[in-house]
Amino acid sequence: MDKERLMLQFEKMGPDHEQKERMLKRILVKSHPSSRVAEWKRHRSWITISAACLVLVIGLWTLFLFAGKVEAFDIHVKMDDQKGTIRLASDREEGAVHSVTKVDARPSLEFYVVGDDIAQIEIEAKNEYLSAQDWTRTQHEKYWNVEYYQYLDEEKQIAIFDSDKYYDKKIVMTFDEHFQDYDKIWYRWHARNMYEWAAEDNFSRFLGFGIPVEDVNVKEKLDAFDTLSEAEKLKMASGAYEGIGHIQLDDYPEHLTEDRITITVTDRKGRKTTQVIGVKVSNNEKRQTVVTARLLD
Repeated sequence: MDKERLMLQFEKMGPDHEQKERMLKRILVKSHPSSRVAEWKRHRSWITISAACLVLVIGLWTLFLFAGKVEAFDIHVKMDDQKGTIRLASDREEGAVHSVTKVDARPSLEFYVVGDDIAQIEIEAKNEYLSAQDWTRTQHEKYWNVEYYQYLDEEKQIAIFDSDKYYDKKIVMTFDEHFQDYDKIWYRWHARNMYEWAAEDNFSRFLGFGIPVEDVNVKEKLDAFDTLSEAEKLKMASGAYEGIGHIQLDDYPEHLTEDRITITVTDRKGRKTTQVIGVKVSNNEKRQTVVTARLLD
């Protein structure tokens, strides 16, 4: 609608002349941003040198504040095939979460890092162990070639797994300037010490193995579900048997149920950013093993 037709429409309305003038001015200004710029230019003479200096100081302060940090990166935690991954991030953007929880009979956490212009990713576990799966095959072969840490015993005809070649306390990945597939390298945290403790004496600390469970034969109960008493049906429905095969942590040192995964990302300008994931392993009310991961400040 041009200015003349707009004026005509206003003449037919009820407000008085002054109201029309004010309303029309607001509409015309919104319709023509260049008018606002022109008006600003006509009145900008009031800006003083001191104000300009203040803006410069703020700009320099901001520059120095962020000069030592790499641009933000995200950590995506891989849950399972149904849920895909969850973005574990320190910001408040949509889709970002700050903690994740999953049930895992063999406590572990799988994640990958995404970002731009990353030259190096360094990951270290305080108490437990790490491994990696490199789908790009650009890193050390231990991260993509199963024959590096596993070999066939010809005499016994069984595969022998060398855990010392597979697990690390610290992983360092470096990338050339053309690399972009950061999300195709998956990192895994493993509660290796916890598992080895639980597996002692013929899996003595696994529910249903070394630790007996009353009426452990769940399949038979399911097959005869209609014949069970109401109390037994309620017990089945409550998930009382879902913890079978899970590690029971009653006797495990409390401080070892927690771990810290430190991730340090270096960009191509040498700037570093560090993020720490806190991991906690516990048993829930169903006696399942639960892994909780959260970002630490």
